[in-house]
Amino acid sequence: MGIWSRLMSRRADPPSISQVRMLEGASGKRWPSTPAFGATGSEVLAGAAQVRGRARHLRFNDPTATNAAEILRTALVGYGATLTSGTEEIDTAFAEWAARTRLPALEGEMIDSLATDGEALIILRSDDSGALRLQHVPAEQLDEAYSVELSGGRYIAAGIEYNADDLPVAYHFRPARPTDQYQTFRAPVRVEAVDVLHIFRRQGAGQTRGLSWFAPVILPLNELSQLQDALQVTAKIQAMLVGFLVDLNGTATNPLGEGENPMDVSLEPGTMRVLPAGWDVKFTTPQQMAQSVELVAVSLRQIAAGLQIPEFLLSGDMRGVNYSSARTALIQFRSRIEAMQHALLVPAFYGPIWQRWQLLESLRGSDWADPATPLEVHFPKPQWVDPESDAKATREMLAMGLISRRQAVAQIGYDVAKVDAEIAADRQREAAMGLTFGEKPKEQNGIQA
Repeated sequence: MGIWSRLMSRRADPPSISQVRMLEGASGKRWPSTPAFGATGSEVLAGAAQVRGRARHLRFNDPTATNAAEILRTALVGYGATLTSGTEEIDTAFAEWAARTRLPALEGEMIDSLATDGEALIILRSDDSGALRLQHVPAEQLDEAYSVELSGGRYIAAGIEYNADDLPVAYHFRPARPTDQYQTFRAPVRVEAVDVLHIFRRQGAGQTRGLSWFAPVILPLNELSQLQDALQVTAKIQAMLVGFLVDLNGTATNPLGEGENPMDVSLEPGTMRVLPAGWDVKFTTPQQMAQSVELVAVSLRQIAAGLQIPEFLLSGDMRGVNYSSARTALIQFRSRIEAMQHALLVPAFYGPIWQRWQLLESLRGSDWADPATPLEVHFPKPQWVDPESDAKATREMLAMGLISRRQAVAQIGYDVAKVDAEIAADRQREAAMGLTFGEKPKEQNGIQA
């Protein structure tokens, strides 16, 4: 055999494990065994875009995924966090800026991107007056394919520029317009890292881009959707009543008699037919899927576990839930949400926004502004499972000095200064009108007033 024949007959070696992506949400298939997972950074970069696209499809088309995204959004930020410093002037000014810029809406939008895309990108800008303006940029504009080696040990990986110490110094965004339907080539725009908030949950060393929180459940969600479609088709078929005329004697005569159409054997309400001897009718008895409901329930529990959301919240099925089990599940869920709030959202989102707002306000001439002003972030308090018990617990914590009234009021989404002013105004108005809501009338000289 000549060298040319040997080259032509040589078979390509099968790809090694290191050449195959391990994210099943990106590959769209399950592995028959459990192969080794590569470096977190490289695996995420290789599959993040594909996973993001599929997660978005599920987010906007699958009711279970939509409900999961809304649950996470409500649990993490709800109607918006309350940022306070303890100084009434600063807090009032920030609340006015937040209302003017619709910060609560941006918080919800950021959480939706964080859960669905795996990351959220916020650019800190300033408007014509010098006030802070926040721009939310889609994750795909920070192109995962843009990686370049630069001089002096610097490099660009997945659109993020790093210095020789592996610290991000800039982000390279592909410019786009809100009305663009198709991507066109434009030179990337370099934005300094100090002006970019890159919010994502790191799941391993070396990870530079976020991975959708739906990554572990993309395949189960797709399979559950297919299962439900199949069950619906099966139910439609089972609902069809079909009868077959059986010629027991093999005579093949007209079962309706001479002169009648042998094909006109349909049934109508109240119809009674008499068949001649030798004929019988058999109706279809389609097989029922005995374990179909339980299979759907198991799939939902698997998806809920992957998203770390209580199953009864995800499915809305409260039939097997009692007070104790619901409370146990909610405590665990809220503990995870609280960890995400204070370990990710406060340092990566609220803290930088607060400091940049204070800096720009000081440059605009506000003498009260100081970027070093301490920040307290109070997230909306979860809805009470037992209002009486929760109210008693808050009252006892206040009595023991474990929290302040300002903290307690902020947890339910209000400003303590405004609440106190309203209470004082109410009492003054009640006293002027002789009203005593919630109090016993005062006694004067032994006589009730």
